[in-house]
Amino acid sequence: MQAAKDSFFRALQSRLTVVNPARTITMDGVVRPAVVVVENEPYPPPKLFFNTFYVHWLGAPVVREFFGTLAPRYSLTAQLEYFVQGTPSLQRPFADRGRLLAQLDRELVEILFPGSTEKMDHSIVPPVPLGSCLLWRWTPSFQTFADGGVLRRLTTVNVSFFLEAVPN
Repeated sequence: MQAAKDSFFRALQSRLTVVNPARTITMDGVVRPAVVVVENEPYPPPKLFFNTFYVHWLGAPVVREFFGTLAPRYSLTAQLEYFVQGTPSLQRPFADRGRLLAQLDRELVEILFPGSTEKMDHSIVPPVPLGSCLLWRWTPSFQTFADGGVLRRLTTVNVSFFLEAVPN
């Protein structure tokens, strides 16, 4: 299960470095692509990073038989969330929030496609391929919330995968 979550996260991170190499954050003194898995970070978070993709893993996995095989296919839902505040130094402060949101929307589309990546064990350095792929499906559907000067966007992605056999 963790390998699937890590592989999805790493795929988004590596794709973001291609789509927009400048979209980074500094966390714990380390500069990295602006993708954060909430469950992997300290709670409560030390600060909210604007213009950053947050990944929240929702609920327990769904297990279903995969077409044509007897192997169970697992499914998780990833909620992707991002916040924009805009630029305070503009003549009309924060009036660029819509443009920033549209830019993040475009980047999200670019990092989500194609909807697959190789599943890797990232607990080992260097990561080791596990012999299967991770697939995801995203139907473009956004929820947008305004809280004062901050705009918040939410969407969900369905991620599916096989579990590898655990050696005895």
